[in-house]
Amino acid sequence: MPNIGTLLRDEIQRLARRVARQYATPLRKDIVFLKHQVAAHTKTIALLKHDNAKLLSDLKERLAVPPSAPKKELEHARLSPRLIRAQRARLGLSREAFATLLGVSAGAVQTWEGGQSRPGEQARAALVAIRKLGKREARWRLETLGGEGRAGRTGK
Repeated sequence: MPNIGTLLRDEIQRLARRVARQYATPLRKDIVFLKHQVAAHTKTIALLKHDNAKLLSDLKERLAVPPSAPKKELEHARLSPRLIRAQRARLGLSREAFATLLGVSAGAVQTWEGGQSRPGEQARAALVAIRKLGKREARWRLETLGGEGRAGRTGK
């Protein structure tokens, strides 16, 4: 004669599996659907990252060229060591960061500010064009170029 406890246990397990299957089947379908969505989103993210990398490299190429002012503005622009120093202080940049923004060396900025030399034609055009930049845009340009993004020392 079979044990009543064993029969009850087996019957309860069978019924429990049957009820669990009712709830699990739709969930399995949902899981498969969600996995497909995750795969599609992963592909989209990879494409967007690739496009973003292209756009950033294009932007860096464009920003690598120092800004330039129209010739008409260059004719009337005055540049003195004091004005160059004031411009750098207004932007709150170190000599290195300011030089990166202009596309010249930090030593060139130092000699301009010291009055030992004058900026060349391209540097002059860049200095005149930089007058129109604000602090935020100057720092953004530097961060995008990979240079000094924070205000460095505005020291001498």
